[in-house]
Amino acid sequence: MALVKKLFTSAFTLWFLAVQLVWGTPSAFAQASPTSLIDVEPPLIEHEILAEVDADVRQTFVATVVDDDELDSVSLFYRFDNDPTYSSILMRRVSFSSTYIAHVPTDPNSAKNVEYYIQARDKSGNRTVRGYAFNPLVRNINVPEAEPTLAATPEPTTTTASTAEEPKKGVSKVLYVVLGVLAVGLVAGLAGGSDSTSRPANNCVDGTCNISITLGQP
Repeated sequence: MALVKKLFTSAFTLWFLAVQLVWGTPSAFAQASPTSLIDVEPPLIEHEILAEVDADVRQTFVATVVDDDELDSVSLFYRFDNDPTYSSILMRRVSFSSTYIAHVPTDPNSAKNVEYYIQARDKSGNRTVRGYAFNPLVRNINVPEAEPTLAATPEPTTTTASTAEEPKKGVSKVLYVVLGVLAVGLVAGLAGGSDSTSRPANNCVDGTCNISITLGQP
């Protein structure tokens, strides 16, 4: 009886092992597959390069980043012309989308170009870059030319002075004519009171009168 029980136990054990080999091994191998435990796919970065932009108080950089797992960070590394090192700034995610954005403060009067590259890293440590530190992307900065200013309006004093002088000139001319007429009349009166042998002869042509006076001996 003990021998039968022992044989039964051994048979059951062999059956159980056989079932595990047939049904359990593929599942165990599947669970131990490296592709299901380790993420080896790096993120993908899409970014539009703007070759030239106008200078402003800041420059905006936008990228679309996706990953098959979970992203850890998206960073922008930038520097200006002749700078030896890069500065970094985290790009912020726009709402729940795949768009990431960063703003770089700049001088609106400076034409220094911006050299940069974008790096995305997921939770598994996989990393992708758009551009490189030794071969960065470049954004050329253009400073628009200043608009010409309008010429200053001349002072109105000159015009006022000339306008004021015109009536004075007119008055002077009238005064000279009046004095001339008075002088001619005075001379004519003196001539009439003396022993003149002739009288003034008035010759008027086209409104212009020529007066001739002959004076006798006193």
